[in-house]
Amino acid sequence: METGSSEKLNRRALLAGAVFLLGGAAALTRFARRPGDPAAADGPALSAEQFSLLEQVSETMVPATDTAGAIAAGVPEFIREMLVQWGSRSTRVEITQVLEAIEQHAWRKFGMSFLEMPAERRLVVLKEFDAARIAAHEGAYRKFKWLVLIGYYHSEVGATHELRFELVPGAWRACLPITEVGRASAFYGN
Repeated sequence: METGSSEKLNRRALLAGAVFLLGGAAALTRFARRPGDPAAADGPALSAEQFSLLEQVSETMVPATDTAGAIAAGVPEFIREMLVQWGSRSTRVEITQVLEAIEQHAWRKFGMSFLEMPAERRLVVLKEFDAARIAAHEGAYRKFKWLVLIGYYHSEVGATHELRFELVPGAWRACLPITEVGRASAFYGN
């Protein structure tokens, strides 16, 4: 990655950062493994119920609006694959504990499962959970949120529709009022 004022966003660097979040240097040994290898994973990273919860939590974090939400962007599948292929055992435990903690908070708040709640209640649960975990500087939850964002913005829909990637952007204007910019733009340099 270049340094200084001409620093560019590099997709490989972001993915490498996500890998380090999942298991540090130990995760690098998993790059050489292929998805079908028995050594690629110690078993499923998420049960079917945990994956359903992951889908709904990520969709609540990144809901479908005028652009696709987390489920349509493939975020849950991305996170599952990151956990299976590159996540350390401790990272898998952390992510499943985050999901379990969200589920427990839903039960305490509304007396029902997160999956059974209407969207409005899911949002209330996540807002409260998010505020408490961020205030507590909880690393596992930050890691989880980072994976949701990495998964979304590295998807085709996230990079091309939400960030509105333009292969050849418009004319160069050195200074623009923020109101003219709108959404952020995506740029993947080499």
